[in-house]
Amino acid sequence: MTRLENAEFDRFSIISVGFLLIGIVGGITVGMFARDHLWQIGIIAGLTMLSLSLMLAVAPMKWIVRSTVLALLVDVLFMAINLF
Repeated sequence: MTRLENAEFDRFSIISVGFLLIGIVGGITVGMFARDHLWQIGIIAGLTMLSLSLMLAVAPMKWIVRSTVLALLVDVLFMAINLF
């Protein structure tokens, strides 16, 4: 089995973990680090909604995984930028 076939087989577990990670990390980023920067909140919210919308729309797993990773990377990037 290839990785894409494994991702399709584990679709519901990947989506469940994605919901949790994006919700928790995005909320912490906005609540503690980006609350003074409206443009950062907009980017975080946009990428979070993109990921969640793809999950709810049962999009191909390739899109879901990539959008989730992108949203998490942006969240961590904004955390690091606002931390220092």
